[in-house]
Amino acid sequence: MTSREFIQEEAGNEDRIVLYREGLFWKAYERSAYAVCTQIRPFKPTKRSLKTLDGGALVSIGFPCSTENRVLDGLTCLETGADRLVLSARRPIAVGEFEAWKASVPLALPRRKTVAEGFRVSPPHVCTTASEVVTVVACDDVPAEQEQKTLTGLPAATAQTNYDFTLSTAITVAERVRGFDLASSTPMECMLFISDLKKSLSTLDDRGSIR
Repeated sequence: MTSREFIQEEAGNEDRIVLYREGLFWKAYERSAYAVCTQIRPFKPTKRSLKTLDGGALVSIGFPCSTENRVLDGLTCLETGADRLVLSARRPIAVGEFEAWKASVPLALPRRKTVAEGFRVSPPHVCTTASEVVTVVACDDVPAEQEQKTLTGLPAATAQTNYDFTLSTAITVAERVRGFDLASSTPMECMLFISDLKKSLSTLDDRGSIR
């Protein structure tokens, strides 16, 4: 669903808590988020101003799916789906109180965008002897140190492939970590970031191919 669809879905919500599964988390938006915070548990909400809403804001909360039973204990489930839950709120949602609550939530700062092209990498030196030694020169703006890896029995082309994959992956990961705005991110957003970062990593098998 889009941000606008979440707004429209919640516009007529008077007594329900609607949760959407997004990865490893359940998320609630707008009035559902308000009901969760005021009737179940005071999670820290996130409010973002979105261009798709013509400058309007969308407020949300989230919690790990692994804590579902503990967080939702005692609530009546009205609808159950693989990626959507509808629960009965413990009391009606007062529109005026929701609007005041949403207005009190500070806007999250936009995340900075960075590009990997900002790194300047020195060309690698690859030996072609039976016991290949690959010297990796650290990127600029990263503490200068050398890491040597011995790739016994691998041809030079495979060593180069390993080098290219390892270095490009390291640059991408370092850039994403450096660009992540930790100060303005919620614990849930930090967990999502780590989860997404782990998914983006691949390992090499003994032949140097990605698996």
